[in-house]
Amino acid sequence: MKRLFIALALTALVLGASFWEVRYVGRQADRYTGQIEAIDDLLKENKTKAALALCRETEQNWEREVGKIYALLSHDYADAIGGAISKMRAHLEHDDPGMYFAESTSAKKGLASIKGSEYPLFENIL
Repeated sequence: MKRLFIALALTALVLGASFWEVRYVGRQADRYTGQIEAIDDLLKENKTKAALALCRETEQNWEREVGKIYALLSHDYADAIGGAISKMRAHLEHDDPGMYFAESTSAKKGLASIKGSEYPLFENIL
Protein backbone atom coordinates (compact mmCIF):
# COMPACT_ATOMS: atom_id res chain seq x y z
CA MET A 1 0.00 0.00 0.00
CA LYS A 2 2.92 2.34 0.70
CA ARG A 3 4.15 1.90 -2.87
CA LEU A 4 0.80 3.00 -4.19
CA PHE A 5 0.87 6.19 -2.09
CA ILE A 6 4.45 6.90 -3.11
CA ALA A 7 3.55 6.39 -6.78
CA LEU A 8 0.53 8.69 -6.44
CA ALA A 9 2.63 11.33 -4.66
CA LEU A 10 5.31 11.22 -7.37
CA THR A 11 2.67 11.38 -10.09
CA ALA A 12 1.10 14.41 -8.41
CA LEU A 13 4.53 16.04 -8.10
CA VAL A 14 5.34 15.47 -11.79
CA LEU A 15 1.93 16.72 -12.93
CA GLY A 16 2.21 19.80 -10.71
CA ALA A 17 5.70 20.62 -11.99
CA SER A 18 4.54 20.12 -15.58
CA PHE A 19 1.55 22.40 -15.04
CA TRP A 20 3.79 25.07 -13.49
CA GLU A 21 6.25 24.86 -16.39
CA VAL A 22 3.52 25.24 -19.02
CA ARG A 23 2.04 28.23 -17.18
CA TYR A 24 5.45 29.86 -16.66
CA VAL A 25 6.45 29.57 -20.31
CA GLY A 26 3.01 30.75 -21.44
CA ARG A 27 3.09 33.78 -19.14
CA GLN A 28 6.60 34.73 -20.27
CA ALA A 29 5.66 34.35 -23.94
CA ASP A 30 2.56 36.51 -23.43
CA ARG A 31 4.56 39.10 -21.49
CA TYR A 32 7.21 39.53 -24.17
CA THR A 33 4.67 39.45 -26.98
CA GLY A 34 2.79 42.26 -25.24
CA GLN A 35 5.97 44.29 -24.84
CA ILE A 36 6.87 43.83 -28.51
CA GLU A 37 3.36 44.85 -29.57
CA ALA A 38 3.65 47.95 -27.37
CA ILE A 39 6.92 48.82 -29.12
CA ASP A 40 5.22 48.28 -32.48
CA ASP A 41 2.41 50.63 -31.47
CA LEU A 42 4.86 53.31 -30.32
CA LEU A 43 6.75 53.08 -33.59
CA LYS A 44 3.53 53.32 -35.61
CA GLU A 45 2.76 56.52 -33.69
CA ASN A 46 6.23 57.88 -34.63
CA LYS A 47 7.42 57.76 -31.01
CA THR A 48 10.80 56.33 -31.92
CA LYS A 49 12.63 57.35 -28.75
CA ALA A 50 10.00 55.80 -26.49
CA ALA A 51 9.97 52.68 -28.68
CA LEU A 52 13.76 52.42 -28.45
CA ALA A 53 13.70 52.82 -24.66
CA LEU A 54 11.05 50.11 -24.30
CA CYS A 55 12.95 47.87 -26.71
CA ARG A 56 16.13 48.24 -24.64
CA GLU A 57 14.17 47.42 -21.49
CA THR A 58 12.64 44.37 -23.18
CA GLU A 59 16.07 43.18 -24.29
CA GLN A 60 17.49 43.60 -20.77
CA ASN A 61 14.53 41.73 -19.27
CA TRP A 62 14.98 38.91 -21.78
CA GLU A 63 18.68 38.62 -20.98
CA ARG A 64 17.85 38.47 -17.28
CA GLU A 65 15.13 35.81 -17.72
CA VAL A 66 16.72 33.68 -20.43
CA GLY A 67 18.55 31.47 -17.91
CA LYS A 68 15.24 30.21 -16.55
CA ILE A 69 13.93 29.70 -20.05
CA TYR A 70 17.08 27.75 -20.99
CA ALA A 71 16.37 25.38 -18.12
CA LEU A 72 12.93 24.61 -19.54
CA LEU A 73 13.29 24.84 -23.32
CA SER A 74 15.69 24.16 -26.15
CA HIS A 75 18.40 26.80 -26.39
CA ASP A 76 17.71 27.19 -30.10
CA TYR A 77 14.24 28.65 -29.48
CA ALA A 78 15.44 31.07 -26.82
CA ASP A 79 18.51 32.13 -28.80
CA ALA A 80 16.43 32.88 -31.90
CA ILE A 81 14.02 35.03 -29.91
CA GLY A 82 16.85 36.83 -28.09
CA GLY A 83 18.60 37.46 -31.39
CA ALA A 84 15.44 38.90 -32.91
CA ILE A 85 14.96 41.24 -29.93
CA SER A 86 18.58 42.41 -30.21
CA LYS A 87 18.15 43.02 -33.94
CA MET A 88 14.94 44.94 -33.24
CA ARG A 89 16.88 47.31 -30.99
CA ALA A 90 19.67 47.67 -33.55
CA HIS A 91 17.21 48.51 -36.32
CA LEU A 92 15.53 51.11 -34.11
CA GLU A 93 18.91 52.66 -33.30
CA HIS A 94 19.66 52.90 -37.02
CA ASP A 95 16.18 54.24 -37.80
CA ASP A 96 15.17 51.33 -40.04
CA PRO A 97 11.50 50.62 -39.23
CA GLY A 98 11.03 48.18 -42.11
CA MET A 99 13.68 45.82 -40.82
CA TYR A 100 12.48 46.40 -37.26
CA PHE A 101 9.00 45.13 -38.15
CA ALA A 102 10.49 42.08 -39.89
CA GLU A 103 12.39 41.16 -36.70
CA SER A 104 9.37 42.02 -34.56
CA THR A 105 7.27 39.56 -36.52
CA SER A 106 9.98 36.93 -36.20
CA ALA A 107 10.20 37.40 -32.42
CA LYS A 108 6.42 37.19 -32.01
CA LYS A 109 6.28 34.02 -34.11
CA GLY A 110 9.05 32.51 -32.01
CA LEU A 111 7.25 33.38 -28.79
CA ALA A 112 4.00 31.89 -30.10
CA SER A 113 5.91 28.79 -31.13
CA ILE A 114 7.44 28.18 -27.70
CA LYS A 115 4.09 28.77 -26.05
CA GLY A 116 2.37 26.32 -28.39
CA SER A 117 5.14 23.73 -28.04
CA GLU A 118 4.48 23.39 -24.31
CA TYR A 119 0.87 22.25 -24.56
CA PRO A 120 0.32 18.51 -24.08
CA LEU A 121 -0.83 17.87 -27.63
CA PHE A 122 -0.18 14.73 -29.62
CA GLU A 123 2.17 16.45 -32.12
CA ASN A 124 4.22 17.92 -29.24
CA ILE A 125 4.66 14.53 -27.60
CA LEU A 126 5.96 12.87 -30.75
